[in-house]
Amino acid sequence: MYYDSLEQEVVDLHYLTRENARRLVIKSVKKSHSRKILCVKFITGRGNHINSTGERGVLYEKFPSWMRDSEIKYLVQDYETYDGYYLVYLNSSNKGACANKSCALLSFLVLLLLVVLVVICILYISDISYNLLSSSLGDYLDYYKITYSNTNN
Repeated sequence: MYYDSLEQEVVDLHYLTRENARRLVIKSVKKSHSRKILCVKFITGRGNHINSTGERGVLYEKFPSWMRDSEIKYLVQDYETYDGYYLVYLNSSNKGACANKSCALLSFLVLLLLVVLVVICILYISDISYNLLSSSLGDYLDYYKITYSNTNN
Protein backbone atom coordinates (compact mmCIF):
# COMPACT_ATOMS: atom_id res chain seq x y z
CA MET A 1 0.00 0.00 0.00
CA TYR A 2 1.40 3.42 -0.92
CA TYR A 3 0.70 5.76 1.96
CA ASP A 4 1.74 8.87 0.03
CA SER A 5 -1.42 8.69 -2.06
CA LEU A 6 -3.81 8.46 0.89
CA GLU A 7 -6.18 11.27 1.77
CA GLN A 8 -4.84 12.76 4.96
CA GLU A 9 -6.29 14.57 7.95
CA VAL A 10 -4.00 16.94 9.88
CA VAL A 11 -4.43 17.51 13.62
CA ASP A 12 -2.20 20.00 15.43
CA LEU A 13 -1.72 19.13 19.11
CA HIS A 14 0.62 22.05 19.88
CA TYR A 15 -0.11 23.91 23.08
CA LEU A 16 -2.65 21.36 24.33
CA THR A 17 -2.29 19.72 27.71
CA ARG A 18 -1.38 16.04 27.74
CA GLU A 19 -4.93 14.96 28.62
CA ASN A 20 -6.61 17.29 26.12
CA ALA A 21 -4.22 16.10 23.41
CA ARG A 22 -4.96 12.45 24.25
CA ARG A 23 -8.71 13.07 24.04
CA LEU A 24 -8.33 14.91 20.73
CA VAL A 25 -6.22 12.05 19.29
CA ILE A 26 -8.86 9.46 20.24
CA LYS A 27 -11.69 11.63 18.90
CA SER A 28 -9.80 12.36 15.66
CA VAL A 29 -8.96 8.69 15.03
CA LYS A 30 -12.60 7.69 15.50
CA LYS A 31 -13.89 10.53 13.34
CA SER A 32 -11.35 9.95 10.57
CA HIS A 33 -12.08 6.23 10.54
CA SER A 34 -15.82 6.83 10.30
CA ARG A 35 -15.19 9.22 7.38
CA LYS A 36 -13.02 6.54 5.70
CA ILE A 37 -9.88 8.69 5.96
CA LEU A 38 -7.02 6.22 6.28
CA CYS A 39 -4.15 8.53 7.27
CA VAL A 40 -3.98 11.16 10.02
CA LYS A 41 -1.02 13.42 10.65
CA PHE A 42 -0.72 14.38 14.30
CA ILE A 43 1.64 17.30 14.92
CA THR A 44 3.08 16.97 18.41
CA GLY A 45 6.13 19.17 18.08
CA ARG A 46 9.69 18.11 18.82
CA GLY A 47 9.85 19.35 22.38
CA ASN A 48 11.57 22.67 21.76
CA HIS A 49 9.18 24.45 24.12
CA ILE A 50 8.99 23.99 27.88
CA ASN A 51 5.45 23.43 29.15
CA SER A 52 3.92 24.87 32.35
CA THR A 53 5.38 22.04 34.47
CA GLY A 54 8.88 22.48 33.03
CA GLU A 55 8.76 19.39 30.77
CA ARG A 56 9.74 19.09 27.12
CA GLY A 57 8.38 16.82 24.39
CA VAL A 58 5.60 15.36 26.53
CA LEU A 59 3.11 14.90 23.68
CA TYR A 60 5.74 13.44 21.35
CA GLU A 61 6.80 10.90 24.00
CA LYS A 62 3.28 9.94 25.12
CA PHE A 63 1.78 9.58 21.64
CA PRO A 64 2.72 5.87 21.08
CA SER A 65 0.90 4.85 24.27
CA TRP A 66 -2.24 6.60 23.02
CA MET A 67 -2.24 4.35 19.95
CA ARG A 68 -2.70 1.37 22.30
CA ASP A 69 -5.76 2.91 23.99
CA SER A 70 -8.62 0.40 24.08
CA GLU A 71 -11.00 2.89 22.42
CA ILE A 72 -8.97 3.10 19.21
CA LYS A 73 -6.32 0.36 19.04
CA TYR A 74 -8.53 -1.77 16.80
CA LEU A 75 -8.84 1.15 14.36
CA VAL A 76 -5.09 1.77 14.07
CA GLN A 77 -3.20 -0.32 11.55
CA ASP A 78 0.21 1.30 12.07
CA TYR A 79 1.95 4.59 12.75
CA GLU A 80 5.26 6.16 11.77
CA THR A 81 7.38 8.52 13.81
CA TYR A 82 8.80 11.67 12.21
CA ASP A 83 10.54 14.77 13.49
CA GLY A 84 7.77 16.49 15.43
CA TYR A 85 4.79 14.55 14.11
CA TYR A 86 3.29 11.09 13.63
CA LEU A 87 1.50 9.59 10.66
CA VAL A 88 -1.22 7.21 11.77
CA TYR A 89 -2.60 4.69 9.29
CA LEU A 90 -6.11 3.49 10.01
CA ASN A 91 -7.68 0.15 9.20
CA SER A 92 -10.05 0.29 6.28
CA SER A 93 -12.59 -1.86 8.15
CA ASN A 94 -13.36 -3.21 11.61
CA LYS A 95 -12.66 -6.81 10.65
CA GLY A 96 -11.44 -8.80 13.61
CA ALA A 97 -12.41 -6.16 16.13
CA CYS A 98 -14.80 -7.03 18.91
CA ALA A 99 -15.45 -3.43 19.73
CA ASN A 100 -19.17 -3.50 19.11
CA LYS A 101 -22.00 -5.07 21.05
CA SER A 102 -22.99 -7.58 18.37
CA CYS A 103 -19.51 -9.13 18.38
CA ALA A 104 -19.53 -9.35 22.17
CA LEU A 105 -22.97 -10.98 22.04
CA LEU A 106 -21.77 -13.47 19.46
CA SER A 107 -18.78 -14.35 21.64
CA PHE A 108 -21.08 -14.87 24.62
CA LEU A 109 -23.40 -17.13 22.61
CA VAL A 110 -20.50 -19.25 21.36
CA LEU A 111 -19.24 -19.64 24.93
CA LEU A 112 -22.73 -20.57 26.12
CA LEU A 113 -23.02 -23.18 23.36
CA LEU A 114 -19.69 -24.69 24.40
CA VAL A 115 -20.84 -24.92 28.02
CA VAL A 116 -24.08 -26.63 26.96
CA LEU A 117 -22.15 -29.13 24.82
CA VAL A 118 -19.80 -29.95 27.72
CA VAL A 119 -22.77 -30.53 30.05
CA ILE A 120 -24.44 -32.79 27.47
CA CYS A 121 -21.22 -34.79 27.09
CA ILE A 122 -20.86 -35.17 30.85
CA LEU A 123 -24.46 -36.33 31.18
CA TYR A 124 -24.05 -38.77 28.31
CA ILE A 125 -20.85 -40.22 29.75
CA SER A 126 -22.33 -40.49 33.24
CA ASP A 127 -25.42 -42.24 31.80
CA ILE A 128 -23.19 -44.78 30.04
CA SER A 129 -21.21 -45.30 33.25
CA TYR A 130 -24.43 -45.76 35.24
CA ASN A 131 -25.75 -48.29 32.71
CA LEU A 132 -22.48 -50.24 32.74
CA LEU A 133 -22.37 -50.19 36.52
CA SER A 134 -25.98 -51.27 36.93
CA SER A 135 -25.53 -53.90 34.20
CA SER A 136 -22.41 -55.29 35.91
CA LEU A 137 -24.10 -55.26 39.30
CA GLY A 138 -27.13 -57.05 37.86
CA ASP A 139 -24.89 -59.71 36.26
CA TYR A 140 -23.09 -60.18 39.56
CA LEU A 141 -26.34 -60.57 41.48
CA ASP A 142 -27.69 -63.05 38.90
CA TYR A 143 -24.47 -65.08 39.19
CA TYR A 144 -24.69 -64.99 42.98
CA LYS A 145 -28.33 -66.21 42.87
CA ILE A 146 -27.42 -69.08 40.54
CA THR A 147 -24.39 -70.05 42.61
CA TYR A 148 -26.32 -69.80 45.88
CA SER A 149 -29.24 -71.82 44.59
CA ASN A 150 -26.88 -74.54 43.22
CA THR A 151 -25.06 -74.87 46.52
CA ASN A 152 -28.26 -75.13 48.53
CA ASN A 153 -29.69 -77.91 46.42
